[in-house]
Amino acid sequence: MRPPGGVPPIPKTLALIGAALLLSPVLLEAILVAPHAVFMDHRSRTGQVFLVNTGDAPEEVDIDLRFGYPDADSNGTVFIRLIDQPDATEPSAASWIKAYPRRVVLNPGQRQVVRLLARPPAELPDGEYWTRLIATSRGSRVAVAGADSGITAGLSLQLRTIISVSYRKGAVRTGVAVTDLRAAEEGDSLVIWVGAQREGNAAYLGTLHYELVDADQRPRWQVDTPLAVYHQLTRKYVFPIDSVPPGHYTLTMHLTTERSDLDRNNVLPAPPISRSVEVEVH
Repeated sequence: MRPPGGVPPIPKTLALIGAALLLSPVLLEAILVAPHAVFMDHRSRTGQVFLVNTGDAPEEVDIDLRFGYPDADSNGTVFIRLIDQPDATEPSAASWIKAYPRRVVLNPGQRQVVRLLARPPAELPDGEYWTRLIATSRGSRVAVAGADSGITAGLSLQLRTIISVSYRKGAVRTGVAVTDLRAAEEGDSLVIWVGAQREGNAAYLGTLHYELVDADQRPRWQVDTPLAVYHQLTRKYVFPIDSVPPGHYTLTMHLTTERSDLDRNNVLPAPPISRSVEVEVH
């Protein structure tokens, strides 16, 4: 039996990497990390992430697992909230999902499989549990020239990417309640505020579809954007509408659990939601 940190034969590895890279890889400078979201279940209790050095110099990569989820600040800007010591009410998997290996040096063109192995508590209740996999890359260097001299120094960079890891056991369900929807023109942009509250015992992963409709019910502008709700979230969207003529419009928001960047087998279903507000464009 191969140990958790073992690497499968090269042909199989290449095939698995090729499949994984189809799921929206994340480029960490020279390091390609794929997929950008990992889903594990209680039956297999395993997962995997692929690292590829696409640069021309060796890269050292450290792997860490910490509890976290997307949140928004008072300005509506989304960030990943990382919590070192989550309390017992949080569905954290950070303490019982391990990565093998946790540190690797990748030469140019080299690939590495990072295996995830879950050892959950014996009496784990049904539901979805979260952690974030953090890949920190060291080795990239940029040239920095002094303003008053011909001396050039090399500055080492430490770059980090964060991907989601979800662990599901038993009956999992999700949903979302829209608690706020506001929109107004600001300059040549449309500023939209959306408040959402997760329902169920799993994160809500969906897509927001916005559409501006004029008085004759003709669509004049539309856009799609992903939405992930892990707790309560109020976020701000800013979209250019300089091509929209002045007038009175209705902004319609459709929220569904369709995600083009995720395998549909990993996206939990929930009823679609529609809301609308009036907007004046000057």
